[in-house]
Amino acid sequence: MIILGCGYVGTALARAALQRGEAVSALTRSESRAAELRALGLARVVTGDIAGEEWHQALNTAGESIVNSVAPSARGVEGYRHSFIAGTKSLIRWLEQSAAAGHEPARELVFTSSTGVYPQTDGGWVAEDAPAGNAELSPAGAILREAENLLLALPPRLVRRVWVLRLAGLYGPGRHHLLDALRTGEKTFPGGGEYWVNLLHRADAVGAINACLNAPALVPGGVYNVADDEPVRKRDLVVWLAERLGMDAAALMFDATISARSGHRKNASGQIPDRRIANAHFKNALGWSCLYRSYGIGYDEIIRQS
Repeated sequence: MIILGCGYVGTALARAALQRGEAVSALTRSESRAAELRALGLARVVTGDIAGEEWHQALNTAGESIVNSVAPSARGVEGYRHSFIAGTKSLIRWLEQSAAAGHEPARELVFTSSTGVYPQTDGGWVAEDAPAGNAELSPAGAILREAENLLLALPPRLVRRVWVLRLAGLYGPGRHHLLDALRTGEKTFPGGGEYWVNLLHRADAVGAINACLNAPALVPGGVYNVADDEPVRKRDLVVWLAERLGMDAAALMFDATISARSGHRKNASGQIPDRRIANAHFKNALGWSCLYRSYGIGYDEIIRQS
């Protein structure tokens, strides 16, 4: 397995693969992260920018499973464009160079996209065939959709199967912004509190990627939503966390005039995306199920362990 962008999800994926005795290589921008990955025992760790080409010769695509889990190189649209458009085009050149050298195609390619491609604000259920990538409402979502399309168009001579996983909001060990905010005394939260939040525990993101890498040959690649089974309204989530911490939930406030944080960013029209992500397509196609099917299970474990 080659992991491009070995961050929050990629590192957990690498650990799981190493525990199974698999050989793992990785590309990362960070020298400090590279040192951590080498200490974990990865077969090869290359430091570089996915949008560049200096890493191409250091990693061999032939017959490998490739997971592209890069994060934006910087905040804002330009960071997204650098990592997801320039980076994807560099990845494609890497695959083409391998094919030109006579190597067999990559076995699988998984791209961890985001449910941020969906701009809907009506609170309804959203499946994979819903409109996505509206540049006027969400420039970042449109960039991700463009990157998805570039990868989905790859021919079998470069990669046998391509998976685009639109991951819901990630949380888990070391990533629990709302919990941290409550613990530090925050009482006012952005937004009206009535919009839906869609979550995915990191362990389930890793499980979903592995399900793709080990899917039977008859299962087609393509676009799949990956989220837990229970979307929750923002207010209900914050109140539940506060009560679980023994705090007075009645003292909490939600202010729609405050800019949204922790991934719930307003779109260009000034609205916070409000939709419930349907995960049935992925569950039915791959027989996948969540270890943490609801926020309560995941956050309860985090609270007990921290």
